[in-house]
Amino acid sequence: MAAIYCEGDMKILFVCEGNMTRSQMAEAFYNQLTETNDAMSAGTLATLKPQAGERAQQVMHEIGISMEGQYSKQLTPDMIDTADVVILFPTVATPKYATDSQKTQVWDVADPHYHHDEGMDFVRQVRDDIRGRVKKLAEELYDEN
Repeated sequence: MAAIYCEGDMKILFVCEGNMTRSQMAEAFYNQLTETNDAMSAGTLATLKPQAGERAQQVMHEIGISMEGQYSKQLTPDMIDTADVVILFPTVATPKYATDSQKTQVWDVADPHYHHDEGMDFVRQVRDDIRGRVKKLAEELYDEN
């Protein structure tokens, strides 16, 4: 993906359930694409593990994107308040303060955690879906050079 020039300071928050796969991949894609650290991610039921899920790390590594240093974080109301845009992946436990925000968009992307039997090809499909959505979001937010 070619970089998208970002002017200004736009804070993007990606939210999923465990903050281990979907939101972590979106955060990595957005920060790489925009050459910023403006995106962060969190989970409605974060596991607080020290790093992103192994399957997410593997499929991102396959396309040359490191998720090193990313870790699972629990969603808080303050995260929603400080974000300019909130992207919410479907989750079993979404707090009302996240869905009631005017800045929240819902991306209907399946959670690989609930499709473990479908294997790595399914995780790659999720990765590619998220990559396309992140690229479109960044293009909508910024002028592409």
